[in-house]
Amino acid sequence: MTELSIARLVAGGDGLGFIDGKAVFVSGVLPGERVSIRIAQRRGDYDRAVLVQVLEASPHRVSPGCRFAGHCGGCDWLHISHDEQLRQKVSIVAEALRRTGHIEREDPFIEPSEPWHARNRVQVHRDPAGRLGYMGARSAKVISVDACPIVAPAIEKLFRGEARPPVGLERFTVFGNGEMLAVEGGDDSRDLAVDVSGCRILFSVGCFFQSNLAALQKLVPWALEGLEGASAADLYCGVGLFGSFLASHFARIICVESSAMSISYARRNIPGASHEFYPMTVEQWIQSGSAPAGLDAVILDPPRAGLSAEVREWLVLNPPGKLVYVSCNPVTLARDLSGLTAAGGLILEDLRLFDFYPQTSHVEAVAKLARGGTA
Repeated sequence: MTELSIARLVAGGDGLGFIDGKAVFVSGVLPGERVSIRIAQRRGDYDRAVLVQVLEASPHRVSPGCRFAGHCGGCDWLHISHDEQLRQKVSIVAEALRRTGHIEREDPFIEPSEPWHARNRVQVHRDPAGRLGYMGARSAKVISVDACPIVAPAIEKLFRGEARPPVGLERFTVFGNGEMLAVEGGDDSRDLAVDVSGCRILFSVGCFFQSNLAALQKLVPWALEGLEGASAADLYCGVGLFGSFLASHFARIICVESSAMSISYARRNIPGASHEFYPMTVEQWIQSGSAPAGLDAVILDPPRAGLSAEVREWLVLNPPGKLVYVSCNPVTLARDLSGLTAAGGLILEDLRLFDFYPQTSHVEAVAKLARGGTA
């Protein structure tokens, strides 16, 4: 066994320490702790380790509020107090901006979320015996659970056997809100509806949709505050969540989404003859010649991989009046913000975090940029 002092937490949630100058990453720890570890993987410039024992604990360490902690891979920060989770998320994003984006800013504000029962959407797995659960921590093995304190009560009924799972699917998405429960494989043809800041949004359980409705109520008005003009683009639009709000402030909304099912809902959520819907990737939309210059606003909500070089280049060459970038990955966000602002056509004006995923290291960030604005 080897002793290690934890310097900080990094994107992805692991702790970082150093042995003879070499970086060592280990999960389940906190900054300032001294721990005993076992090296599990040796790489050229870093090692990965397994926590054996906490020798000197942080005052922010708590007893996990879930008996599957450390086995289930759903939550990696159950050992950290909720207030400290928020501070660490701010620190991780600020470090990503500095290290990856070379962007120096004051630490962003983070909107908190309820620490328990906040998740409205999860992906459930089935083990070989047919029991429901989640993928294990750093494992391909399914850990069966009969309770989950982070999900909405309607979803927890599924784990308790009070709701019927789909037949034949080893992995499926579940959405729950209030008394409503929808399960992929059984409710695919069912229209689901939620109220977001006074706007009724339709979608299917098989579509991508944000997983924390309470946090979404805070994110949407802040992200779209003050946006208006003639034309706006909602890129990676999903079911048209942002576009449905923009429609009352812009005469023309352009929606681009690679999922045919999702964009079919976007057409229903954003009614109006002047709007345009493109069932393709953003790269294909740019290559097709359909992407216009001179947009008053662009909303981006890409997957964790962030923007491709082609999309960044198009935005730099055709900077909109306002750009809002919603991200679930601080590292790719920092990379993209660096690329978007390097030429000076777009200026980063504001950044705010939203705690969509309590008990985990994940966080949602919203960056606001402007053409010719002031930092």
